[in-house]
Amino acid sequence: MERAAYPAREPDRPEASPRRNPLVENLSRKEIPSLFGLRGLAALVVVIFHYTERKGLMALFPGQYAVTLFFELSGLLITWLLLKEIDENGTMDRRQFYLRRAMRLFPVFYFVWMLCRLHGPFAGSWSTFVYMGDYYYAFRQNYGPMTVAWSLGVEEKFYLLWPFLLARVERTKLVKIIIAVLLAEPIYRSLLSVLGYAAYTWFAFDCHLDAILLGCLIAIVAKQGWNPPRWLSHPWTPVCALILVFALQSQNDIVTYLLAVILVSTVCHPSRLLNNVVIRYLGLISYSLYLCHGYTLDVLWLAFGDSGVHNAVIIFTARIALAIACASVLHFTVERPMLRLKDRFHCRPRPQVALQPAERN
Repeated sequence: MERAAYPAREPDRPEASPRRNPLVENLSRKEIPSLFGLRGLAALVVVIFHYTERKGLMALFPGQYAVTLFFELSGLLITWLLLKEIDENGTMDRRQFYLRRAMRLFPVFYFVWMLCRLHGPFAGSWSTFVYMGDYYYAFRQNYGPMTVAWSLGVEEKFYLLWPFLLARVERTKLVKIIIAVLLAEPIYRSLLSVLGYAAYTWFAFDCHLDAILLGCLIAIVAKQGWNPPRWLSHPWTPVCALILVFALQSQNDIVTYLLAVILVSTVCHPSRLLNNVVIRYLGLISYSLYLCHGYTLDVLWLAFGDSGVHNAVIIFTARIALAIACASVLHFTVERPMLRLKDRFHCRPRPQVALQPAERN
């Protein structure tokens, strides 16, 4: 009798494992790799930009976009942390959020403001004091040692408004709103420039919404499971994007998205350069450095004088070194003690009560 022919059984194929998501993995860490270094480089770029603008070199160095990168960073990190709190606790404690922000930002800010004020009245001093420097400098181009505080005015308004929207608007709808703002913002700025208000677009909060919301959008879609394409994790991606930033620095809207590419790529593929000891230290003192470098140049440097040195390179290097030294003192005496206190106000997940066997049925 002939045996029945049965098709040979195919060997079991292992199921394809899902592709890892480096963006979510690294954002979920207690310390996100490379972001200290990214902050440090951005702060140093701002200092170099301001220390060379009086020499007419600012056109060669797009330092203004370092502030745009700070906005995107703030949007990404603040949104990610708030969404994490909502997902873990089922709610957002806005009171604790504002307390943490106040302890993070106010002590160094008002300490530097007081130093500048003790030296003498400066342009926009009281507007800066109440975090309205962005609108003061938007209408009056009278600059001083605290001009950099305009960007803090932008961020403070974001901190006040964003938690309410995030808690009350459904995330899918919020994504649509953000995309609408991203499309409308360049048109809005172009219209203001045509009407003769170009200076307003440099400083005002309502003209920097796209940079901040772009960071927020990245955090929201990452929480929803977005996995960036592989090319964003390639080590050459941020290098190519940075080259394009220099080449297209007159195209503000394009550069904003190129900086977002650099930000996402840096999170997905942490760079060794951004994680070395020197750059990480600059990231550690970046907030103090950002705030005090104007005071260092306009007050301290003038007090010391050039000491008869006429070599431009030596003078420039000495100014940078003085700014870093002042920022270090400010960080360790004012900023760090308040950061330790701030950490006590982080929300912790609510403990899950273990059910007794009778309660499980």
